[in-house]
This record gives sequence, C-alpha cells and structure tokens, in this order.
Amino acid sequence: MKNTLRIAALTMFILSTGAASAIDLGGMLGAGKDLAKAATVSDKDVIEGSRLMMRQMDKEEKVAPAGSKYAKRLAMLTKGLENEDGLKLNFAVYQSDEINAFATPDGSIRIYSGLMDLMSDDELRGVIGHEIGHAKLGHSASQMKKALLLSAGTKAAGASGSQVGGMVAANEETIKAFGNAQFSQSDETASDDYGFKFMQKHKYDVRAMESAFRKLAAKGSGEGSMMASHPGANARADRMKAAADKL
Repeated sequence: MKNTLRIAALTMFILSTGAASAIDLGGMLGAGKDLAKAATVSDKDVIEGSRLMMRQMDKEEKVAPAGSKYAKRLAMLTKGLENEDGLKLNFAVYQSDEINAFATPDGSIRIYSGLMDLMSDDELRGVIGHEIGHAKLGHSASQMKKALLLSAGTKAAGASGSQVGGMVAANEETIKAFGNAQFSQSDETASDDYGFKFMQKHKYDVRAMESAFRKLAAKGSGEGSMMASHPGANARADRMKAAADKL
C-alpha cells in the first residue's frame, strides 16, 4: 500500500498538460452498466471518499510533526487560509525528497518537504494558491470521480455517502487512479491564473509564480522531480511573467 499511496501523491501541480492518463483500464471496468452507476456518485460522495483517502494516506506517509521546521514553516505560510474562498482547508507536510504538492476535493493540501527545500516562502505561497485553485474550481473533484470510473471502486457507486467513501479509501486501484490522473491543460492554466490572483489578493510577490515555475523546469531531470519533468513549466512561467508585467 505504501508504494501505491506514493503514486497517488505524485499529481497536482505540474504533472499534467492534457495528455491522456497512463492508467491501464484492462479489467477495471465493465461496460456501460458500471459507467451508469458511477454517474450517480454525488459531490458529497466524492468529498467523503476524498476525506477517507486522505486519512489513510496521512497514516501511511511520514507527516511532519507539529514541532518540526517544515510544519512550523507551513503553518506560518498558511495562517488565515483555513477558510479561504469559501473552502475549509487543511494543510500538512509529507517528509520526502519528492518535489511535489497536491490537493484533494475535501480541502486537504499536502506539500512535500523536497518542494519546501527548493522554494522561497512566496514561491510556496504560489504553489499553495495553485492547489487551492484546483480544489475551488472543481478539478480535484473531477479527478476523484474519474478515479471511481477507472477502478474497481466503481462497483460501490450505487451506494451512498460513507459506503462509497469507504470503497474509495480502501481500494488500491482507486487511490492509484486518483494519483495517476492528469489535469487538462485548461485546468492547469485556470489554476495558474487562480494562484496569481490569490497572490494579488493577499499582497504576496506575484513574480514568485514565475520563479517557482523556472525552478521546477530547472529541476526537471532531477531525481524525484516528476512534476517538474513534465513539459510546459517554462511556458507557464512566461505566462506568469506576462501577467506580472501588466500590473
């Protein structure tokens, strides 16, 4: 389960620019019957499943304790963001050299210590804003629904509430599907723009969005840099620079 959970975390900030998901669908789905069942999964079911999945992941991953330098720094960076833009958010650090971050539909945002080591405070704020964007704009919820479609967890889609959530949390294929799902290019662009506006709103350095992407592009060939290795980081940095130049 540990390796599967790690796969699940390798997603949300840079990994996608519209390529198809790498999930192997063989044997995971029946035909239209399962798809019809999955279509009945409610927003409440998706959020409940996400919450239970995160409870499981937080048990399996090495979460930075409250007194650690990583937890203290993240707490400082996210102070006052617990109820941002109508969302109830919770934050934690996974102690790992991976350069990554992700958000889930229940408002959980996880930052990897490898990313924190790489970035300045305002660059991390830009990442956090981007991740909030994925949650606020419904991208993460869409990926969770896709995970249900792509996994044996679809069998639970006719159930309700915690029954569906329990299947999501307990089913390795669902967790893997959520981790490997890829955002579309338009989703990433929308979350970049949301992050930029988030930086403006809180009077952070908006140019940190550009520098964050430059750092990720530069680390593209580094070990544990799956996010940064995806094409497009420099192009997205250029967009953020152009947005900042207009101010």
